[in-house]
Amino acid sequence: MRILLIQPNSVEEVNREYFSLQYPINLGYIAAALRENGHNVEMVDFNVVSREKLSYFITKYQPELAGVTAMTSSIFNAKDIISEVKRIDKNIITVIGGVHASALPGETMEEIKDLDYLVFGEGEKTIVELVKNIVNKGDLGGVEGVVFRRDGKIIKNKPRDLIENLDTIPFPARDLLSTELYAKQHVSRGFSRREMKIAEIITSRGCPNNCIFCAGHINYGNRLRFRSYENIANEITECIKKYGITHISIEDDTFTINKYLVRKLSHFFNEKNITYNCNARVDTVDYNLLKLMADSGCKKVSFGVESGSPSILKKLKKGITLPQIIKAVKEAKKAGIRYVECDFMIGSHIDETINDVQDSFKLIYKLMPDFIAVSIMCPYPGTEIYKMMVDNDYLYKNPDWSQFSLFGNLRRYKRITNLTPGQMFELQRKILKEYYSSPKYIFSQLIQLGTLSEMKYFWKMGKLFLKEMMFKKPA
Repeated sequence: MRILLIQPNSVEEVNREYFSLQYPINLGYIAAALRENGHNVEMVDFNVVSREKLSYFITKYQPELAGVTAMTSSIFNAKDIISEVKRIDKNIITVIGGVHASALPGETMEEIKDLDYLVFGEGEKTIVELVKNIVNKGDLGGVEGVVFRRDGKIIKNKPRDLIENLDTIPFPARDLLSTELYAKQHVSRGFSRREMKIAEIITSRGCPNNCIFCAGHINYGNRLRFRSYENIANEITECIKKYGITHISIEDDTFTINKYLVRKLSHFFNEKNITYNCNARVDTVDYNLLKLMADSGCKKVSFGVESGSPSILKKLKKGITLPQIIKAVKEAKKAGIRYVECDFMIGSHIDETINDVQDSFKLIYKLMPDFIAVSIMCPYPGTEIYKMMVDNDYLYKNPDWSQFSLFGNLRRYKRITNLTPGQMFELQRKILKEYYSSPKYIFSQLIQLGTLSEMKYFWKMGKLFLKEMMFKKPA
């Protein structure tokens, strides 16, 4: 079967050179699984290609099936794409997957009238079996993880078990999207494709933690499953040989949770002489591990801090403390990791107050991270915070999913108990503007600049920051 897989354009009206953008690795996995089973697959990412070219790609590839993935904020864009596909050729079969579809499968089928099938949960095995049944005109009733229409009714099959052996999944089909399309983007703050050959990878799926705002468990569950060291090393080696990769961005929620794997891969990165960045929890690292990582080429660690308020951290079920946060950041710097990023969230719990946000601001200046990410809480369907917002009547009756982004002055919800969306947006801008323009921060970075490419990067990002945060009036 001829299949076109589509990443919808994001709803955020942002400067793509300022905000991070990753290769759609999850869609790449789906493409690889389908190709392994004999299908002719193409991919398009409307974050790097004009959305107006959809008809061009339909004409060029003449797909029999169009598969779309979408997060909550882009589900309406996905709906528009699916409707246009049907307008171009009503015979093209349409399928959707992704975290929003998995969280609200029945509602998504009702919302998108031109949608034929929905895949919920982990998608690689499900999409292959679904397509096989479509080709063979088989009975879809036994295909786990699928929602479909029958006699005017929406039928939801039982969930599919998670894939136990992640090594059985083929590597993402990176050849289907040219890296040149992403040449202007940085994958993670500090790493631009203008200066580096970068590939994103994951080493595990699932998360054992219970943060109330995270939707990561919806597709991949709360149980961690790891790829083998050999499988990961083979993928990276392939990236080096095929694409000349010099830097790896590890996209796991918490790379440092499996210390044995971290140590093995650290030695591998050292042997290959390539650099990498990763995400970590402050309670999964110590100085010795961070030093090993730094010495092996780890240039950045991102910690999910979320709040500087001990009471809010408890309510978020983060399972971390302020002393652990301070210790982890201090030891990461001492170990020689060039960039330490700390991620914070405003309104992370419905009970958060301005005083709690001020505690976060104070903690930022105590930690002095090289980068901060300050988002606004977004109650994604399927999360505990979503249920809290519904129970307290803080959500609009019919939520505008296009407003469900972590950044921007948006109408995500009516309010939380002590803060309005407008107040949270102003606090977000205030923290970012004051921290990044503070003499203390600027001096801390000037004394660390080591290479010409790094100087060029900070010069460019500085100009973009001034444009986005200092001179651009909020919408």
